[in-house]
Amino acid sequence: MKYKKPDGCDNLYNLDRMAAADPSTVLYIVEGEKCADAMTAKGFLATSTNTGSQKNLKLSDTDRQTLEKFKRKIIIPDNDDPGVEYAKAWERMGAKIFPWREIWPEIQKKQDIADYFQAGGDPEKIRGWKYPAMEFSEEFFSGMDRADMIKTELFAGLQAIEDPLERQQAESLAAFRAKELGISREFTKNQKAWRAAQAQANQDSKNCTKFSGQPLSLECGDWIADDGGVRKMEASGNGDFRYQWASPIPILPTEILMNQETSMEKIRLSYYKPDGWRSCVVPREVAANSNKIISLANMGIEVNSDNAKSLVKYLACCVAKNPAVLPRTKSISHMGWIGDNFVPYTDEVSLDSTDEYGTLIDSVAEKGTLSGWLKAVKPLMGNLYLRLAVAASLSAPLIKPLGALSFAFHLWGGTGAGKTVGLMVAASVWGNPAPGKLLQSMNNTVNFTTGCAATLGNLPFFGDELQTIKSKFDNYDQFIHQITAEVSRGRMDQTGRMQMQKSWKTAFLFTGEEPISQTTSGGGVENRLIEIECAHKVVENGPETVQAITSQYGTLGPAYIAKLQEKKRDGIDLRSVFNDYHKRLLRMETTEKQAMAMGIMMTADEFFRMYFAPELPALKVEEVMPFLKTTREVDTAERAYNLVIDLVAQNNENFFYSIKNDYNGEQYHHAPVREVWGKIDGNHVWIIKRVLEKLLSDNGLSFRAVSKKWAAQGRLIPTKQGKFAGRKSVNGIYGYFVELIR
Repeated sequence: MKYKKPDGCDNLYNLDRMAAADPSTVLYIVEGEKCADAMTAKGFLATSTNTGSQKNLKLSDTDRQTLEKFKRKIIIPDNDDPGVEYAKAWERMGAKIFPWREIWPEIQKKQDIADYFQAGGDPEKIRGWKYPAMEFSEEFFSGMDRADMIKTELFAGLQAIEDPLERQQAESLAAFRAKELGISREFTKNQKAWRAAQAQANQDSKNCTKFSGQPLSLECGDWIADDGGVRKMEASGNGDFRYQWASPIPILPTEILMNQETSMEKIRLSYYKPDGWRSCVVPREVAANSNKIISLANMGIEVNSDNAKSLVKYLACCVAKNPAVLPRTKSISHMGWIGDNFVPYTDEVSLDSTDEYGTLIDSVAEKGTLSGWLKAVKPLMGNLYLRLAVAASLSAPLIKPLGALSFAFHLWGGTGAGKTVGLMVAASVWGNPAPGKLLQSMNNTVNFTTGCAATLGNLPFFGDELQTIKSKFDNYDQFIHQITAEVSRGRMDQTGRMQMQKSWKTAFLFTGEEPISQTTSGGGVENRLIEIECAHKVVENGPETVQAITSQYGTLGPAYIAKLQEKKRDGIDLRSVFNDYHKRLLRMETTEKQAMAMGIMMTADEFFRMYFAPELPALKVEEVMPFLKTTREVDTAERAYNLVIDLVAQNNENFFYSIKNDYNGEQYHHAPVREVWGKIDGNHVWIIKRVLEKLLSDNGLSFRAVSKKWAAQGRLIPTKQGKFAGRKSVNGIYGYFVELIR
């Protein structure tokens, strides 16, 4: 008998039987029509590919659709090397490999299933063979070590679970064990790599991208995608054929990023240039619009008005044909916390704002070793100014989990105090501290600063030479209010819709030549600010320190975050440590918000000392209190009253008053010559209400905001009707006067 497929048949053997079979039937895959017929004769449903054993399966869409309906597939290969490769190819398609040695121990080289039956083999041994199932229980995973957790057998076993709920439960148990072992990132990376390899193997029978060194291979329909670029054949009007070019260089989509906060999608495009593969992340609407995609020429993508439409079609084809292959990654537009993960120190969530703030994001990087950084920085931590700067830097990621408020930390003083170097040391916790990297010049707009803060999210912002921004404001109050508001200004787009506002929760670290807070600053500014006047140097040997931290940086940040995550998993409450510091600071008569900001800094310093520098002495409340404002200093009513009393003394020529001459005992009566503000009699001051309101308003204060408290303190005498100003005649001049006690 001659075994042969019908002429012109390129499909799986016995495809008609497979189409008619029940999905619960076990499908056996063998090598060649002879073996398939031998299986059929014994009552099995069997098939074979159209060219026998292959390392890369050639399957049509019809083949794949038919195969997908069978939940259980078993590959029985020939007992030779090509059979091993054939079995592995089918295993990647979800089939289980039949264990020949368990059924037929004496099988010889090159023998197959037909030989087994011819030798009198029992078909029931094949039919009744039970594969030992992996039981993915908590006990199973508890016995696994790090090496076990990244073995291909585990990933294959998880993938083989048919029930979706059971598979998800098993994968969750595996993720829990990976966290316990501290290898979550490595486990996820290996699982993704295994899935990518499976998907890659399944693509071999289709027309795929064939770029050298490509990040992954994608089915691309009728497009030719190789090192010569991307094009396809099209017929012209006279019957000739020519190429329709989408790109003269290799390009393909390699990732879909799904923003977890906005639900918007972006797409990562990878493309080849003479210096190697590059990538950029763009909104989906850019890659889907022939007018907008031309803007990607600025990124080095070879697109113009001639090939834009074709490039859009090619990219759309790749996305549509590869839903299971093209990675879909959770993303976020800012760094910091997203659930229990902290971007960029996680593989669970990617950053999708790499193009808008690329330099800033790229600056959050590692160079050198943690031990090298600690060796350079720990000797400097005896300086209290520097230690608090590092503590402020480390406090930023604590603000959100503690439900606290953003604040500003400011080192100020004359030139040569080492303030900038100190700020660079604090910035080196997270990345490259060089100017223009993490260290920003303050000669920028407020929108730039808030945009950086929104991108940093829960990482600190570092700004040098704050006085350069003063020309944009009458004082720093408005600037401090804007950055600590934790949300960007509301705006409308061109269509009249409200744009999404960006937000952040972080610490802002600045240096400058003068204090931020002024006599006229509101309590809201004072409360959000920790200011330190540098009476002595922050860093003694500046050049040597700069050289050290520009060669060792960004290593403490990820280690510090890992410790915070470890504490959270262990159920240790960060808030209990913070609450202890907060209560102790409040007993020193500082304000709630000042105590909160310094409490977070001291909590961060405590964790740093505990895990990375145990030889450092603990910070004491008494050490930091000189840098905190008291409740009286921050009280707006108190500062407003002191201001008014000073202004009255400074402008006493505008008041009626009488004084006794110490020499002859005669009374001297003074009357204003130019302006009349009121009258002074002993410790009583009657001042025209409108004059008082203007004095306060000129200094950013409000009479209505402080008058009630002045009255309660006995510093303002109300009228008989309980009003804070009344009509009165002062030396024959009538007006509405406020009576103050000085």
